[in-house]
Amino acid sequence: MWSYRRTPPSHGQSLAEMAVVIPVLFFLLMGGFDATIMIADRVTGGSAVRQSARLAAELGGIQTNPGATTSQIDMQVVHDALAVARGLTSASVTEIDIYAPSQPDGNYRSGDPVDQYLISNGAITPGTQTFPIQNRNQIPPTETSVGVRLVWNYAPPAGIFPKMQIVEYAVMKAAPVLV
Repeated sequence: MWSYRRTPPSHGQSLAEMAVVIPVLFFLLMGGFDATIMIADRVTGGSAVRQSARLAAELGGIQTNPGATTSQIDMQVVHDALAVARGLTSASVTEIDIYAPSQPDGNYRSGDPVDQYLISNGAITPGTQTFPIQNRNQIPPTETSVGVRLVWNYAPPAGIFPKMQIVEYAVMKAAPVLV
């Protein structure tokens, strides 16, 4: 016959396993929290640029606003973007650009006509200004594409992710003037 020797339960092993698993679970939970907040902020940022690009397209250029200045039109777009971007929970907007993309993908490239606005502590400061409303053509079939680009810094609330700069953009054709 076989004889079985009964061994006493090992409580120390369970404690050691728990000591290894708890920090891993904690980092997974906090990382998930940071990721969720970042995704929510990206949705808000995307909404801000789409709404602002739509407004920029509707306001158009000199054809629809003959008495307006570039600064007046741009400030409406910038204020619209900032109004929606107030919903960012763990991020701050640092730059809003209104531009004419030179490539079909709509992404901003250095050298594209741009009206740049830098945001710092709620103050809006004009930067590079090379996209006047006189260049925003609304006459078909050569309407100008108008893009709005939002640059923002994400600061993860749990601190698991690193701080990062995120760029969102949207492009629309200037609203046509029917002649």
